[in-house]
Amino acid sequence: MDFSGLIHQAVDILQKGRFISPWKHILVDEYQDISPQRARLLDALRQQNRRVSLFAVGDDWQAIYRFSGAEINLTTTFDKRFGPGAQCELDTTYRFNQRIGEIANAFVQQNPHQLPKPLNSLVKGTKKSVLILPASALETLLDKLSGYAQPHEKILVLARYHYLRPALLDKAATRWPTLNIEFMTMHGSKGQQADYVIISGMSGGRDGFPAPARESVIEQVLLPQPEDFPDAEERRLLYVALTRARQQVWLLEDEVNPSDFIDALIRIGVPRAKKP
Repeated sequence: MDFSGLIHQAVDILQKGRFISPWKHILVDEYQDISPQRARLLDALRQQNRRVSLFAVGDDWQAIYRFSGAEINLTTTFDKRFGPGAQCELDTTYRFNQRIGEIANAFVQQNPHQLPKPLNSLVKGTKKSVLILPASALETLLDKLSGYAQPHEKILVLARYHYLRPALLDKAATRWPTLNIEFMTMHGSKGQQADYVIISGMSGGRDGFPAPARESVIEQVLLPQPEDFPDAEERRLLYVALTRARQQVWLLEDEVNPSDFIDALIRIGVPRAKKP
């Protein structure tokens, strides 16, 4: 019995009245990752007690799990499914600075289907808090970071796929022993934070970012329908990557075949430089 099968059984038991829910309050965290099947479980629990309170915490800008069945419209149309209620916006971030927030927000909200919301930071940042560099500048960047990054400060190197991990990191422990460097995929970084973030693999093509659709015919039938906006989920994935950083983000572009996102970032004010 897999996880989906267990949820299906739970819904069936609730609908047949074989279990009566004693709960008056239901809290759902990371609601943006919910699937239709899990939403049906919430419906079944609420049918048991019309006075039950449902409290959901979620951010449609971080909905990046369509491949596991999550549907973003369950978040963006929450009130249509569950009825009117109170909404509380958490509009202050204590992680990244205002400049990172401005760039990330402007980028993700180019999709008109994302819910508009304010986001403020207690730290201002500078124009160079988000910077585009050539991919060849990674070594120079790490050399520079070794001059001022403290051993307790974390450096997170991100890429779209595991196999795009920069080969240069193989010698990082001996070349830059004082740097606290960790590699992750962008999906794996969700919920993480670091002082500095380096986003590699900003290239076009099959292994590039945004990644082209790869679903088989069967997967296309089983997964939620893609959104009516180009690369909508890939945009949110870059938003997640950008907002892992407390202080600064560098995006490493392929100068021969750059990512389509590079032009989009430049249009909203991200500067491009030859060296860090």
